This record gives sequence, C-alpha cells and structure tokens, in this order.
Amino acid sequence: MKDVILPIIMSLLLFALAGCSLLPPSGTQPTPTAMPPSIPASGYEPQPGDANLKRDQVFLGMENSRLVIGESFPAQVSVLLNGDLSDPCHQLRVVVTFANAQNQINLEVYSLFDPSIACITGLKPFTVSIPLGNYTNNQYTVMVNGERLGLFDIGSGSAPAVPVTP
Repeated sequence: MKDVILPIIMSLLLFALAGCSLLPPSGTQPTPTAMPPSIPASGYEPQPGDANLKRDQVFLGMENSRLVIGESFPAQVSVLLNGDLSDPCHQLRVVVTFANAQNQINLEVYSLFDPSIACITGLKPFTVSIPLGNYTNNQYTVMVNGERLGLFDIGSGSAPAVPVTP
C-alpha cells in the first residue's frame, strides 16, 4: 500500500508546484485599463451606403433645441434637436464626438439624399433625442454644427447635473 500512496503523494506535490510556477510574480499582474467612453446609438449615425448619397444641410431650430440631463450617476446627457429637413426624401444624420480636452462635446448634424430620386417640395420637421453618453465631475460645452447649444455642470459626488445658462 505504501508503494502506491507514496507515488500518488509525490505526483500531487509535483503537480501543485508546477501549477504555482504558472502564476506571474506578485506585483506584476496587469492592471485593468479604463474602458474608453462610449456614446449610445441614436439611430441617426452614418450608415453603410451613405457615401452614395449627397450631403445637404438641415435647418436647426437652436432656440427650440435643448440639453436633457437624467437624474442618475453618472449623469446621462442627451440633446433634444428640433428642425427641418429640406424635403421628406432627406435622411437625418448626427455624429457625436465624446468630450475633448476642453470638455467640449461636438455634434455634426446634416442630411443625405439621393439626387437621382425626385421628391415633393416641402420641409419635413423633426424632433429627435440624441444621447451624448455618461459624464462625471466637470462642466461641459455642447456644440452643434459649430454653434453653442449650451453648457451643463456635473458636480462631484451625488450632486445632480444642472444646465448652465450662458
């Protein structure tokens, strides 16, 4: 019986030592990197096939557009955009860039259309909500097509985010 137990114990000991050698030395384990910020989809992002369409402007009603700040932590911020497309055949596109080093969030708002398709003449109004992502502890400026829409300030801790009047 001793002849069977001793090799089993030695094998288990050798196996345990071999397993320990696979661990990285303490203090050199990789640290997790922060996830890059992300912007939730709005449904108005550029789409495949957009390169085949012609780009056009939108008529934004900046006075009727505004920031919307959720009561959560981190604060979820969105922009409510009101405006008109040139006609019902135009498709709205919005590109959002996350805050840059100056805490400026930029939105590029434009429309696309197929010039080979005839369309009735007449403005097509729109009201859309565009999520900007989550933000913490700072003041941010929101720009739409190079024009300032507004500011919002998010305090530290559990203080709610508040729009800042210009």
